[in-house]
Amino acid sequence: MDAANSNTDTGNSTDTGTAGADRRPVRRGAAQASTLTRLGPSSDPPFDRVTSAAVVAVTGDGHLVVAELARGLDIPGGHVQRGESSIEQTVRREAWEEIRARLGPLYPVEVLESDHFGPTDLTYMVIRTARVHELGTWESTHESRGRRVITPQDFLARYRGEDPALMRHLVTAALAVLAARASA
Repeated sequence: MDAANSNTDTGNSTDTGTAGADRRPVRRGAAQASTLTRLGPSSDPPFDRVTSAAVVAVTGDGHLVVAELARGLDIPGGHVQRGESSIEQTVRREAWEEIRARLGPLYPVEVLESDHFGPTDLTYMVIRTARVHELGTWESTHESRGRRVITPQDFLARYRGEDPALMRHLVTAALAVLAARASA
């Protein structure tokens, strides 16, 4: 969930109004640098203000299932598409497209507020966590070159996104949420 790529057109976004197209496409270079503000696992923002969602997918033994993308290893996530009606729908679709995983219940980890479209047009990225219930047969797609089942420490050491501190926060918070759920 590279913040730069969560707000950037990846080439498969079109403004055609059809399913599969980003609900709010963004063109490369269309805006100045964005500021992300961590809101914590607060109440979900209105869904029409959510531009992307991601998931920290965790196996039963505590490993992460991450996507091998052109930019490197990352948690599965992406833009809300036209026709989607919930954060859960977006997260589950992205998990299937990028890591071929079926997930258990989703739990809040973080809401990131973005001023990418300007200070009066705030949007949100929503991060969830879930246990992986099933890994499907791998098929290489335009979404992902592969998937890795990797320890959180190895993932964080290999992560090359724009904000490693943010990713460390997301992974650490996700693991804490799942640990709290397991002990409840």
